[in-house]
Amino acid sequence: MKQYTGMRKGISLVEMIIAIILFAALATIGLKYSKNYINTDLQAMKARVAAAMEQGRQLSDAYKIYTVEYGDLNQTSDLNSTASMVMTNLPVPVSEITTNTTWDYNSSISTTYTKKAFTIPVDRNDSLTSDEQYCKLWNRDFNTSITELNVSAGENMGTVDGYLAAGIMNFCFGTTGTYKIVVVLP
Repeated sequence: MKQYTGMRKGISLVEMIIAIILFAALATIGLKYSKNYINTDLQAMKARVAAAMEQGRQLSDAYKIYTVEYGDLNQTSDLNSTASMVMTNLPVPVSEITTNTTWDYNSSISTTYTKKAFTIPVDRNDSLTSDEQYCKLWNRDFNTSITELNVSAGENMGTVDGYLAAGIMNFCFGTTGTYKIVVVLP
């Protein structure tokens, strides 16, 4: 029998299994502690705001089709009336953002500017600043000057005329209890 005199080559199966178990344990511990740094509530709020933005876009597109075919719109429900059927169903508002049942069509949202818009109130008031947070998230996506997402209870989110003067056509405005999301129509 030949005597082994050199260094062995490679690693054994046992050593490989031990290394895999150690890496798995470290990964599990790392994942557990990294979850503490991810704000899942904020991510859920961002998803809800994105859903509301999509609804606003759908309503805006339906409005364009309706005005080409039928003239000016009288109310939101005209978009899915049996006469027009531009939309099969009106968007159901995101319940975490509003208790309102529908988006409202406004033929005039400002005394200074002649703009038409779809609006929906932000009125859940589930926590001290949830309405303000939804408003701030909405505004951040359309106003690049907003970089901070921290809000305070009762924060003033501006006025319709202020946003329209700045050329911002999608915004959330108001103060405590009166926040509204606005999608200005072309």
